[in-house]
Amino acid sequence: MKITLALIALGATLALPAGAQTMKPGLWEMSHNVSSSDAQMNAAMAEMQKQLAAMPPEQRKAMQQMMERNGVQVNVGPGGALSSRMCMTKEMIQRKEFPVQEGDCKQKVTPVSGNRMKVAFNCGKPPASGEGEIVVDSDTSYRVKMHIKSTDGGEQRNVDMDVTGKWLGADCGNLRPISLPQAK
Repeated sequence: MKITLALIALGATLALPAGAQTMKPGLWEMSHNVSSSDAQMNAAMAEMQKQLAAMPPEQRKAMQQMMERNGVQVNVGPGGALSSRMCMTKEMIQRKEFPVQEGDCKQKVTPVSGNRMKVAFNCGKPPASGEGEIVVDSDTSYRVKMHIKSTDGGEQRNVDMDVTGKWLGADCGNLRPISLPQAK
């Protein structure tokens, strides 16, 4: 389950459109559809969703507060559907970088056409890599398809993640932006 939570958190941050040129700053909501051809990974994700849904209110609140302190608000909906909210600043959009908080992640974004970008990333901590495509539909909407590879206990895990993002408004409320690493 540890690797599954890490992948969800990683997916929440990687879901932001790195190459977006006209994105609006403010509060964004991402809906995540995570799947895997690995039966063990699917079982772990299903178990994680079940545990999150059954979590006592105090424990859920503590977990949500910890995530929010790190700039991500995660919600589990009916049937284990996952969504997250993040506050994107003008700087985050202008830098065109994934807001990865920890680790030694490197990324490469390659424009394909006006609103499409190819993206690849490689992280040492947690060990993960992936590639995919980002489509910016408008300044208030985008879609992402990612294929992520990670290592858990020496075994490779593969996950496919489809994310849709929508802008909710300029006001992020109490949710603070993720701290971006300093530009090199």
